[in-house]
Amino acid sequence: MREPGAEEAPGRRPLDVCLVGLLVAAAPHGSGVPRYAAQLTRALDAVADEFPGLRLTLLTTPAGAEVAGPRRLAVALAGSAFHDARSGPARLAGEQLAAASRPADLLHFFDLTGPLLRPRRRFTATMHDASIVHGFEKVRHAYKRRVYPWALRRAARVVAVSEFARDEAHRHFGTPPERVTVVRSGPGLVEADGAAPSDVLPPRPFLLYVGDLTAKKDVATLVWAYARSGVDDGLVLVGRPREPYPELDAALATAGPRVTVLEGAPDSTLVALYGAATALLLPSRYEGFGFTPLEGMAHGCPVLASDIPAVREISGDGALLAPVGDEDAWAEAIRRIARDEELRADLRVRGAETVARYSWEETARGLCRVFESLRSGARA
Repeated sequence: MREPGAEEAPGRRPLDVCLVGLLVAAAPHGSGVPRYAAQLTRALDAVADEFPGLRLTLLTTPAGAEVAGPRRLAVALAGSAFHDARSGPARLAGEQLAAASRPADLLHFFDLTGPLLRPRRRFTATMHDASIVHGFEKVRHAYKRRVYPWALRRAARVVAVSEFARDEAHRHFGTPPERVTVVRSGPGLVEADGAAPSDVLPPRPFLLYVGDLTAKKDVATLVWAYARSGVDDGLVLVGRPREPYPELDAALATAGPRVTVLEGAPDSTLVALYGAATALLLPSRYEGFGFTPLEGMAHGCPVLASDIPAVREISGDGALLAPVGDEDAWAEAIRRIARDEELRADLRVRGAETVARYSWEETARGLCRVFESLRSGARA
């Protein structure tokens, strides 16, 4: 006997799609996948009327519904035991239990997971990156070593946020490329509610980093390179540590007061920092998409980033690129971008042209077309 939702999607009546969105509630507390889930949910709400063949329901917590603020999407609340679940094991458990009991033709997950408790349910999942196979955050994300291959094998369709993410699914997990549809992510944070406090900006010119304070982001190399660059600007690091990182601790101890660490910041503060910074610096060793360069470009901030595949694909010539992990090259690039106003002006123009190619509404439409293809049986 088939479980609810296991049957083939109907061809005539609207396809009932459940967006498993407990992750949305975590958006004010981080970037990355929570930001993706929240921004995309808002965009799906905006374009839902364009797709009469779909009936979209957001399955979330009261906090998630408040973050998304849906007007067109139906909302179903997860069990009260998970209303405060924002991240970690509680959120994962909440998603699984809520998805297992929610009837729908199709479940959609904003991350690379699926209905583990009801494995015959029909679902789509989202491929952001394959960082786990590259040795990053081994303890914190150990569960992904089992869940990722399972989701990639069983999903009716995998949605990849970039061509690079699709290639990673094939290279590391053997997923046939024809089973993965690229729907590029939107441009991260493009606006924020409210204004930042008047004293949020440093009193002197500053360079900016936004992201987790982890080895994957190679923040230690950034701090060492900044110290060697000799520039007058300060350095502001906005992010939280996610794992022990003694190399960064050592770099910060040496760098002194010219480096400021803000462990998290509300969106209004991020927007103000992007708008005022001399430049945004992203030294990542690995990304599946890379929000922060686009966020900087959207707010007129010149961008210096690592020359890695996802950043080359997404940022194009809108950013100045430096070799990953090369402290000497980064020190020189920091000097260039901090001291050359003509270069920064050129990067602002190129950055504005680059970020204009991205839209959360277009991402939402692309995802809805994937859902429609599963309703009709056509290839996305």
